[in-house]
Amino acid sequence: MAQTSLLQGKRFYCREWVFHKVQHCLQEKTNNLSGVTSTPSKQPPPVPGGGAPVPAGVPPGSAKSGGSWGVLLVGGPGSGKTALCTELLWPTSAHGSHRSLHKQSLAFHFCRADDSDTLCVGAFIRSLVAQVCRGGLVPGYEEKVRDPAVQSTLQPGECERNPAEAFKKCVLLPLLSVKPPPQSLFLLVDSIDEGSQLGEGEQRSSPGSPRTIAELLASHHEFLPPWLLLICSARRQNKAITKLFTAFHQLSMSTTVDL
Repeated sequence: MAQTSLLQGKRFYCREWVFHKVQHCLQEKTNNLSGVTSTPSKQPPPVPGGGAPVPAGVPPGSAKSGGSWGVLLVGGPGSGKTALCTELLWPTSAHGSHRSLHKQSLAFHFCRADDSDTLCVGAFIRSLVAQVCRGGLVPGYEEKVRDPAVQSTLQPGECERNPAEAFKKCVLLPLLSVKPPPQSLFLLVDSIDEGSQLGEGEQRSSPGSPRTIAELLASHHEFLPPWLLLICSARRQNKAITKLFTAFHQLSMSTTVDL
C-alpha cells in the first residue's frame, strides 16, 4: 500500500522534543477552534508573491492569515525522519507524550524512491480520500465525496491528468464544508522530497499543474481547513523542497540521537 511504512513495529528511542513541538502546534490549532487564546507565537513569514492564488471554487476567505502552516522535519540521511513519522503513527514506546498523538491522524503517506506508486500524485489523492472516509474522524466527509461529480475526478487517468482539480473537489472543498472536529488533526507525508527529480523531467498535463506530491501540497496547503496541521519530512540538502514550504515551522534533526 502506498501509505505504509517499512519501519512499522520497530522500536524507537528519544526525539521527545520533536513530539513536544508537534503536540504544541496541534494544541494551538485546537485552542483556535475553541476560541481559547494561548501565548502568541511567532507567525510564519508571508509566502513569496503574496501566497498561492485561491483555487476556483474555494471560498476566498479560506486562505488563512497566519497560514494553514505546518511542520517540516528536515535532516540528513539516517537522521531518523521516517522512524519518527512511524513512531508518531504507531507508537512503540511505553512512555512519552506522543503516545496518544496517533489518534489525531487524519491521513498519512510514505513516499519511497524505490516504489513509483508512492510518488504518483493521483494515487496519493485517492489514498487520502480513502483514509479520511475509513477513519471516521470527520463526519459528513464521506457523504460529500460520494457525489458523482466528485467521484469522476478520482477515476484513474482523470485524477492524474488534473490532480489540482481532484485535490480541490475531493479533499479541500469537502473538508472545508463539514463541521470542524472537536480537536485538531494532522496529515503526515514522509520523504516528500522523493520524486522531485522525477517531476523536473515530466511535462505538465496543463499549465501550473503539479507534477509531484510536494508541488501539489505547496500550492494548496494555505487552503486546508484551520484545524488541520500538515506535517512533512524531507532531506535538509534539498533546498528546492524547503523553499516550497518556507511558511512552515522547520524542525532540524541531526544524526546524533538526543539523550
